[in-house]
Amino acid sequence: MRRRAAYGGTAARKPRMTLANMKDRGLDRAATAAARIATVGKRALFVTAVAFLAFVSGGVAIFLEIQPVTEYLQKTAMVALYFYKSGVEGEAIDPFWHRSHLPGPDGGAPVILNDSRAWPGLNLVIDSQGQAAKLIDMNGRPVHEWRLRFDEIWSDPPHVPGFSDQGPAHWRDKVHWRRAHLYPNGDLLVVFESPFRTPYGFGMAKLDRDSQVIWTFSENAHHDTAVAPGGDIYVLSQRINETGYPGYRELPPPFIDDMVTAVAPDGTKIKDIPILKAFLNSDYAPALDLMDRNLQGDVMHANAVQYIDADMAAQFEFAQPGQLLISMREMSVIAVLDPEEERIVWARTGLWGAQHEPQMLGNGRILLFDNRGHRGPGGMTRVIEFDPETGSIAWAYAGTAEAPLISSVYGSQQRLPNGNTLIVETNNGRAIEVTPDGETVWEYRSPHRKTAESGAELVALLLDLVRVDPDQLSFLEGQAAETR
Repeated sequence: MRRRAAYGGTAARKPRMTLANMKDRGLDRAATAAARIATVGKRALFVTAVAFLAFVSGGVAIFLEIQPVTEYLQKTAMVALYFYKSGVEGEAIDPFWHRSHLPGPDGGAPVILNDSRAWPGLNLVIDSQGQAAKLIDMNGRPVHEWRLRFDEIWSDPPHVPGFSDQGPAHWRDKVHWRRAHLYPNGDLLVVFESPFRTPYGFGMAKLDRDSQVIWTFSENAHHDTAVAPGGDIYVLSQRINETGYPGYRELPPPFIDDMVTAVAPDGTKIKDIPILKAFLNSDYAPALDLMDRNLQGDVMHANAVQYIDADMAAQFEFAQPGQLLISMREMSVIAVLDPEEERIVWARTGLWGAQHEPQMLGNGRILLFDNRGHRGPGGMTRVIEFDPETGSIAWAYAGTAEAPLISSVYGSQQRLPNGNTLIVETNNGRAIEVTPDGETVWEYRSPHRKTAESGAELVALLLDLVRVDPDQLSFLEGQAAETR
């Protein structure tokens, strides 16, 4: 049960080290700081070298017309780009972890605040540690769990060439669940990803309440999925485009071609809708100039899809029932896609940077996770509610001076029935529920922590946390009333 079905930069800068404050802290601390700076410098040099190697190798491959780009070059370019984009700062070479700017929970209990003003329900939690989703109550107590590794579903996945050659053990800790849709009967639609390969979409599977496979979708599904009222599924997918598009020479291949794929309720593919082609078929084709020509070839980085039902469409003049709201991070653009006509019918940018999770609201506004667009008090990240016609921002939250909102990549939010907003700060392993006045009334902090060589605390990515109404979950039966 996704949030939409229910309700119809850069990294943080380190403190500047000066000679004066080094003296105040003493020679021992100065030496430690110098050692840490040296370590970070070495790793930064390593990342720079990898990026340079990928750049030169890619240039040679293109000059010699070697197509497609080898998997090795894809991996090197991808890893270097990930470090640059996410601000790992040399403290971790594992993209499943990020530097935390707030301490973890005491005693391991993940919920550190549960005020009576929070909207009561259950929380569907997905993080980068273990391929699983957990349903917890408002106090963090477990209610149900789904758990199944990618290699337990696919032993030789046709959409991941070379997987069987490297073996399941190689991939076991390199794949994570990215998004899940919970059905009332306990079935779970799961999207798999791996940041260690290009394309990074690793497929989709439908599980029952006992984590048994109902069906699999063996294509490069990634990031997000939306389920229409009739049961059809729209999932983001991708492929390596090695030929380009006729008449559009501005983007030479190879590149990642993002698509919205329509899937029947039984897991059968209906059709692919290339997003780039949908822009070319529309009046919004000039927006393609905003694509990022990067080493990874991830020119759009589609990261969200929302199905627009009749009630929601009635609130937006530019939308019709059955259309889809989508998001492209590298373009900093959100758009409405007509899946029947396969064209973009509306698009907007300008108020945000590298956004995630646009969500149409019943008041005619759009709620959005602005990863890198904030320049005021709080953090570099904010959640905004804006008028899509005028661009005016009606509400925003960027955290506080003590707890700024910082998530350069990933992140999501959900408007709750009582008017509060649930915010997932992925890079910080934290989720908070805030009132319209910006007061925090519920807080979750991931217990999955470790210490980097530099001494910094790292936290597992909190990929998603969705508040659900237990009364809508028939598979819990009498248990639901006890977990409110």
